[in-house]
Amino acid sequence: SPSARPFSTMATATAGSPRASTQVASPVESSPGDQANFDSSPVGGLPEEPVKSSVSPQPSPSWREPAGGAPTPPADVSVDLNGNGATPPMSPGGANEQPMSPSARSTYSQGTHGASFSRDPPPQGIMAKTMAKMSAATNRMINSVQTYRAKAAARAQGGKLLLQQLQDESGAKDPSLVPGIMVTPPPDPRYATPTLSQSLKWKAFGAPGPIDPATGRVEIPDPIAAKASVWYKMKGARRRTSQQMAVKVGKAQKHHDEDFELLWAGVQRQELLLNKIKADGKRLADAIKMQADAAKSMASHIASLAETSVELPEGPEAEARRQVVERAGQLMEIMDVMDQDVRPACLEQLSNSVNKPVGQLCEEFPAYQQCVDKRTHYMLDMDAYERKLQKARQFSKDPAKVPHREEQFTKAQRRYTYFSDKLVEDLTLLDANRYELAGFLIEGFVEMQEFQSQRQKDVLAGLSSNKLPPKE
Repeated sequence: SPSARPFSTMATATAGSPRASTQVASPVESSPGDQANFDSSPVGGLPEEPVKSSVSPQPSPSWREPAGGAPTPPADVSVDLNGNGATPPMSPGGANEQPMSPSARSTYSQGTHGASFSRDPPPQGIMAKTMAKMSAATNRMINSVQTYRAKAAARAQGGKLLLQQLQDESGAKDPSLVPGIMVTPPPDPRYATPTLSQSLKWKAFGAPGPIDPATGRVEIPDPIAAKASVWYKMKGARRRTSQQMAVKVGKAQKHHDEDFELLWAGVQRQELLLNKIKADGKRLADAIKMQADAAKSMASHIASLAETSVELPEGPEAEARRQVVERAGQLMEIMDVMDQDVRPACLEQLSNSVNKPVGQLCEEFPAYQQCVDKRTHYMLDMDAYERKLQKARQFSKDPAKVPHREEQFTKAQRRYTYFSDKLVEDLTLLDANRYELAGFLIEGFVEMQEFQSQRQKDVLAGLSSNKLPPKE
């Protein structure tokens, strides 16, 4: 039977026939049914069309050429290594089932290769959009915090430089005005014996040097190094804290300077008002933009009422309608001019007259806070040494201790006076400058308002000439 013939042929080839290799390599030729199934010739005896071979000129080394001759590709699609594009799927016999049209070949090639895939991002879900918004908000917050920190650091550095300049001009750093570096002379054994704390201190850090007979003080080897030491800063912090605690418990009186407090409050108020003016200028610029956008949108909606796609007939009523349509077109032209010319000019005038000068003043406003804090420290030192002087006068048995406390108090008082006078002088000039500054900002603001009003009046003059007649 035809179905059993291939098996008999293969069995004969296996038995050792000289043509075994040829028969095994081409099983299709041994089966009429298979040959009919895989025959690529058209039905009805029509002439066969020439079939293009899909074999690449440079086949892959993994291809094997059977004894029949034509190579068989390892997959359904073979790709030309010379860049000629992909070929359509092959039949088991090694030939195309049907030639492909150019459009089909292009579509097949695009589907095979990913070069023409859409590069648009895939659609995001609600969670992805929410995370993106949160990430953007977080980045904006981080940037604002970094900007604030940078401005604060720059302001602190400016305040430090201003304090150094003020100390140099007032002489507050002169060792002759620093009472904290003075060494307390040892007690005279004829009047007082060293206390336990003094003995431990001398044992740990060494006993004070000898007293100069001419001055009655213990000489300091290096005043600058003593002032820069950590021990000096620790003693100063302890002394000021003790004075503040004494004021709180009522053992000492607080030094009040109402004139300085009023002056400093005026300077702080000036800086606060400048910051508020800066914020108001930004709000005014945003309001001008919003007002222009709202006016243009409102005019557009009003003009839309007069739009029509039907030709108006002749007559008095139609003529009145045409006037309304022309008037609407004129209104939109004027609003375009207002949006494109008047608004940018007004914003630029506001920026040059008010916003930029105020912003620069806010950034360059002197940072006197560190100077005021240093003045407070000098005042606490003066009050602390005055309290120690009173205590020495009342309870000290050593007569040499009172002159030492008097000298400390004198130095502290002179340092505070010199520094405070210089600071008051600078703050007075800064406070008096606010009147000149206010006059400059007033004129700039009025100029901006006049400029805006005049430009709007000039542009709107065209609308006032062709007003519609009043309705009877």
